This record gives sequence, C-alpha cells and structure tokens, in this order.
Amino acid sequence: GSGGQEDHRGPPFWWQWSSRGMQRTLTTVAASSASSLTAHVPKNDIQKRHKVIRFGTLHETGIEEDAKYRYLHQRKDLKVSKGDIPIGFEAFLPLDEGHNLFLETREGGGEDYRQSTVPQYLVSWKKEREVLGQGDGDGWHNSLDDLWTSVLSHFDRRNLLSETTLEYLDADPFVLFGIDDPVTQQALRKLQKFPCLVCMESVPNFDEWAQYLRIDSLDPEMKWLVQAFAETELPKPWTCYKGVGSIVCYIHSDNGRVTWKHPFYDYFRQLRDFCQEAHMQGRHEEVMKVRVNRLLWTYEATRVETDASQDPLICPEYLARLADIFGYDIKVSGCIVRNLKAQLKIFARSYREHQDVDMSDVVNCAETLQRDVEKYAEMQDHWISRVKEDARFDLTLLANGELQCVNCGTIALCFCLECKDYLCLKCYGALHTKGSRAQHAPFQLVPCALCENKPAKLHCTFTDKSLCHKCYAMDHIKQLPSDGKENQPRRIDYLQQYNRYADFARDRNSKRRGGSSLPQLDMGAVEQDYEAVLSNDWHPFYDTRGVKFYHNFVTGERMRQSPRKPPNEADAGAERDGDAVDAEELLDGDGASGTGFTSQGSQMRGFLGTTSDKLRQTQPLALDGYDALETSPKARTMAATSPDMRALRAPHRKHQPFEVNPL
Repeated sequence: GSGGQEDHRGPPFWWQWSSRGMQRTLTTVAASSASSLTAHVPKNDIQKRHKVIRFGTLHETGIEEDAKYRYLHQRKDLKVSKGDIPIGFEAFLPLDEGHNLFLETREGGGEDYRQSTVPQYLVSWKKEREVLGQGDGDGWHNSLDDLWTSVLSHFDRRNLLSETTLEYLDADPFVLFGIDDPVTQQALRKLQKFPCLVCMESVPNFDEWAQYLRIDSLDPEMKWLVQAFAETELPKPWTCYKGVGSIVCYIHSDNGRVTWKHPFYDYFRQLRDFCQEAHMQGRHEEVMKVRVNRLLWTYEATRVETDASQDPLICPEYLARLADIFGYDIKVSGCIVRNLKAQLKIFARSYREHQDVDMSDVVNCAETLQRDVEKYAEMQDHWISRVKEDARFDLTLLANGELQCVNCGTIALCFCLECKDYLCLKCYGALHTKGSRAQHAPFQLVPCALCENKPAKLHCTFTDKSLCHKCYAMDHIKQLPSDGKENQPRRIDYLQQYNRYADFARDRNSKRRGGSSLPQLDMGAVEQDYEAVLSNDWHPFYDTRGVKFYHNFVTGERMRQSPRKPPNEADAGAERDGDAVDAEELLDGDGASGTGFTSQGSQMRGFLGTTSDKLRQTQPLALDGYDALETSPKARTMAATSPDMRALRAPHRKHQPFEVNPL
C-alpha cells in the first residue's frame, strides 16, 4: 500500500525510489508490533520548492480507518518521520519550464457505505489545471505512489520536461508537495485547536467567514452575524495579510505580534453563542434587541469618524437594516417604510437616554410591522382579486347561457359595464329607465328567436334569424326547405362584437363632458389606481443639508424631483411645449420687443430691460386643476363691495427692491 494504507496480503514494505528508472525494489521487513503503517524512503537532499495553497483538515473519527490517513517515512539515515494526510490539502510545485504542478487531496469513499474511506489524490498542472495520471473518471486516485509513477512516465514519454526537472521530480511526492513537512504538520495540529480565516481569493467570501465562526452558511437566522463580522473594520493598530496556506494573519503594528485570531473574534463568538441559545429557547425578541442596539451603536461610531458627511439616521441604508432585523425585505414590503421611520426614532430616543433599547419598544415594533404587512396583504387581495374581478366579465359564460340574472334568476343576456351586473333584457330595461342609470352602456347578447331566453349562437342565412344551438338543430332546420338546408349558418362572434363596441364606447366616453366614464376592459387604469392607493416604490428622505429627495428601494435610484405625477392634466404649473424662449429670438433685435441692439451699451440695456421681460413676466396661473384649493377675494375687491369693510387696505411694501436707502 501507499500513503499509510495497510497491505492485507502480507507484512508492510519499505518503498525505495531508484534514481531514474522509476522502478520499485521491495525489501521485506519483519512485522513490527508497534505500527502497521506503510513506510516510504524518500531522498534526503530534496530542495523544498512547494507552496501550500490550503492546509486542509485532519481526518479524525476515532475508528480504525484513521490509520489510512497517516503516513510513516523512514529515511536512509534511519530517521523516521510520521504525520497525517490532510483532507482538502492543496499545494503546487513551480517548475523550471514556467508551469506549476498541483496536488490535491480529498476524502474518498468505498463502493458502498460499509467500506471505510481512504484518501484520494489528484495531480494537475498548468494554469488550466490539466489533469495528469490515470484514476477514476474525474482523475482521482487512491494510491499517490501509483499516481506519481504514472505522472512521471507521462512527462518522460512526451519529453515535456527537462532532464534536470525529471531528476528533481524523481522523489517522494509527500515530500515534494509538503505533506511530509514539519510546517504543514504543525499547522494541521494548530488548526485543530484554533480556528482561522482561510481566504482562497483576494477577499474572504461569505462561506469562509461563516466557517471561521463555526456557523452554517445556510442558516438564515445567523446570516446577519456572519455579515456583520465580515463588515467589521480592524482597529487602527491592526493590519492583516494573507500568509502560508491562504490563512489570514493579523499583525499588531506597534509590537509586531502576529496571530491568526481576529481582534474581535471573541466578541462575535460570544454573540454567536448567545444568539444560538436564544433561538433554541424561542427568545427571538432578545436577538432583535441586540441587533437594534448594534445598529444604533454603529451609527454613533460612524458619526464620530465622519461627522461632516454622515447621513441622518433616517436614511435608506439604516431603514433597510432595521427591516432586515425584524425579518422583512424592504424591497418587497415597501408598505412598512413609514412605520420603520417612526420606530427608528423611538429606538434612537431610548438609546440616547439609557444607552439601551427598551424591550417593550422592540415587541411593539414587531407587532406594528406585522399588522402593516397583514393590512397590505388584505388590500392586495381586495384590489387584485376583487376589484379586477369586478371590472371584468366572463364573456364565454355569458354567451353559453351559464350566468343568471342577479335580479330575477333567469338566464342573463346582458352585462352592464357601469353596474357590473349580469341581467336579463327585461330586468335591465326596468332598472335603467330613469336617472343616471339611463345613460349606462350595456353589452347585450342576441336572444334566440324561438325560445327567447337563451343567447343565440348561430345566424340562419336563409331566414335571417338568430338561434341557439338547440333550437336550430331540433326545430328550425326541420322547417327549412331543401335548398335552405344547403346554406350553412353563420356563427355569431360575440368577442368581435364586443371589441367593436368597446372601441365605440371608449370614443364616446372621451367626448362626454361631465358625465360618468365607462369602465374599460384595459386594466392599466385599475392597476395604476391600485398602486396609488397602496404604495409605490419611491419614499421621501432628507440628506445632510436637509434637502428632500426620493429613494427607490427596488432599483436603488435617487432623485430630487417628486416621482408622483401632477394631480391632473389641467395643472397650469406644468411645463408646456412652447414655454421655453428661443435663444435666437431672444438675441434677435427685430423681435417682438421692438428694441434693436445698435451698440454694446444699448444691447446690454435691452437685455436687462425690454427683452428679458419675456423671461420675467408671467400671467396669473389658473388653479383649475386643484379643486380643493380655494383663495379668498382680494382686499381691494372686498373694500369696494362690502361697505362695512372699507377700513381694510390692500397689502403693500414700504420699500421696493433696490430702493432701500444705504446706511
């Protein structure tokens, strides 16, 4: 066997590498009662070039299969080295040809669950990680000795490496790649006792931070803690760098002390234990309280460092964090933004007075946000399900005669777009004879000419009658002459009729003034009303200067101008085409002002005087679009029309602009 694996066919062997032939000579050794591990005899004068990418972990289960993850090396000078074969180990060996040779290990299972696991090895090279040697389908092999022999044979046959490189590689791979190295074995022992942050890329990712804290990266309740640990900045005396085995090392710049331990690791470890215990016992409010306190503490710490550019506490960033604390995604639940602002003010006031958040405020906030979400869901159900359902009518069921009149219970033959009711023709005529209902627009079906209580589906081209399927097949076709039976009936397309009717009603509705508008089957207006009643994605905030802006949590956009549209199109303050003054017209001396620019002085006087009146003079704006806004009559009008109020004078200014006497 190789790599510490037992050979069940006889006593263990010592493997001896030849200098170039890559042949093995087996020397039998008497069985020793002290150990049954396989022994390697590598070279003694190997120059270490390996670079460890990842140390991996030890395989310890407390059973006999752990012996397969250990090795025993006996050198020619009778020195014995033993150690462990790590799982997840990765190292590379730089070659003189400019390429790297990689070695990886993993835990390999047997053919079924009853067989013990063995370490597996993978050798690759170049930047593309081209797999070398023969193994399973994915290139992994159970014996590193056999795999390494195959790799060297591959290089020798294809002349891919020089003789010097082949001579260097003709050695034990455990030593070449650093598994049989005191630094690696010492690091594995230390990693077993002390956790460390492993960074395989330039910056540690979320899974690496979670592994450092010994937290499951898929646990949603502890995700915030891992994210907070990753976002915590190091204190000023500390810096970090990426050391051997991709381990992040922290160095104290004052005394030069280097450690694997993050300066705030103990704090987050204790916070992890507290949160896990609280979640197990169902005390979720305590975790929320801790998170709210950390949120306010973070804001205070940031404000001290960046006081000049610090955003107010009521800002999109902290509202999103507060929503996440209570288990809501602010991009989805935009209805809770208003109460989040109020609750954040309550927390800030309590934190300022007592340096702690009151538990009752946390419970009240959770209940308030839950009520908001429930009300929002109820409104969604009403507006999406009920209002849209009422705004539509099922033309298929109506044409099939499956709907009943809401008044008398007979088969409905029309649908009132204003009342949104299904009625028969008799009831519709009785209910829509007076008042505003007389102006309603129904969509009526053609009644059958024989039974008169079912909608007609076929039109006889011979007799020019509209009939239902039953009356046409059972009665009407029997009364037709032979030449009339040859004429195929025409199917009545109610959908096409409704489309023509809807276009006509829409045009008529647009021309009506002062009357009630007809509902349209287009649900765009209903959806706009639905969004306006519930909420939208834009929410108002104030920046550091106190200027109001609007933030969209869904897209992350910000804008100064209100995203809401004017109340209606009659808003006189809205921009119109043609309001802008053309620059050529402004500078034209023969324009409407009648003032020509004959010289530089007259040009300047004309610009400050007559011509600029186009920009400064405006007519009084009509307030037709704002029906709720009323203005009182002017003071001079009231003084002239009301004799009792003649003492009232119009407001005036004592000094006009630029007329104040200098001091």
